[in-house]
Amino acid sequence: MTATRNSPLNLAALITWLAVLAQSIEWDALRAGDVLHVTGVLALLGVVPLFRAAVLVPQHWRLPVVVCQGVLVLIATWCLRNGGPAILLIIVASQMVAMFSRAQALGWMIAMNICVAALWSFAMSWSSVLVFLMPMIGFQLFAAMTMHYAVSAEAARGELQRTHAHLLATQQLLAESARGDERLKLSRELHDVAGHKLTALKLNLRLLKRQSAFADNVELATAAQLADELLDDIRAVVSEMRQHDGIDLPAAIDLLTRQIPGPTFELSIPSDLRIADVARAEALLRCVQEGITNALKHGQPSTIRIELKRVQERIELTIEDNGKPRGDIIFGNGLSGMRERLSAIGGALDIARLDSGVRLHAEVPA
Repeated sequence: MTATRNSPLNLAALITWLAVLAQSIEWDALRAGDVLHVTGVLALLGVVPLFRAAVLVPQHWRLPVVVCQGVLVLIATWCLRNGGPAILLIIVASQMVAMFSRAQALGWMIAMNICVAALWSFAMSWSSVLVFLMPMIGFQLFAAMTMHYAVSAEAARGELQRTHAHLLATQQLLAESARGDERLKLSRELHDVAGHKLTALKLNLRLLKRQSAFADNVELATAAQLADELLDDIRAVVSEMRQHDGIDLPAAIDLLTRQIPGPTFELSIPSDLRIADVARAEALLRCVQEGITNALKHGQPSTIRIELKRVQERIELTIEDNGKPRGDIIFGNGLSGMRERLSAIGGALDIARLDSGVRLHAEVPA
């Protein structure tokens, strides 16, 4: 099931449960205090809180919660002596497929349907049991396949959004690289061409001023002053442009995180931090992308914290998430590629498990 409490699928499940409950209750038996009937009704009532809890409890508790729903359905089926409660196994089947592997879901649903057949066999022949059970199994399969495709579509949509975010961040990085190259080219042109020619102009004006004929010439003094001021202005412009040398990686990371739905991102990055060249910036951006992807895939965190800072002659990147605890960290293609990319530029990668989540630490020469 989806994590949204009031999603259409959840509302449909609750309506189905209400219909089954209304059809199963016999008020005379309740007033008479029939123990079996009261037990069956209580079992049906217990299905709802477990259904609501299935999407809220930690991952390792979800299978017991869903199995308990199935057990309550079987208890209600036996106690109420009708086939209505067994319909709720359709809801159990959809949750099984949404939350667990196909093998787990199939195994548990086969076991539960065998139990239903055994309970029904006390009241009818096996041929009748099969006649009533086969359509219900068909509905379970239909609900399971519908949920499977819904979950697959949701996963594909999330992957598409992450891919789109990665492309936008990469585009931002490339655009920033192009702007940086243009700033560098322009600052060099101003310094090497305009600056040198103005310096030559100032020297010539000084030579003229030393001649007696022009010693007191006001226009010449004004021209010399303007040349001095213009050269100072050009040097100031070049210095200002030089302050923005390098790649604005913080902007690319900010764009990336704003495009990814789900977790809350906490960024700790100085706005004036610049990366020396596009190779280092790209390596760090790929680390951020891979770190976020792994966190969402394996940990399902609510918060991801990203810190980027300069420490002496190193640029350090730290990514932490508060996702569910994970087992041994295995270096697959993504992490191995990340380590190789950093190693090629003199960097390093370290990954550590936390009490909740994982910390990824990368560094490259500044």
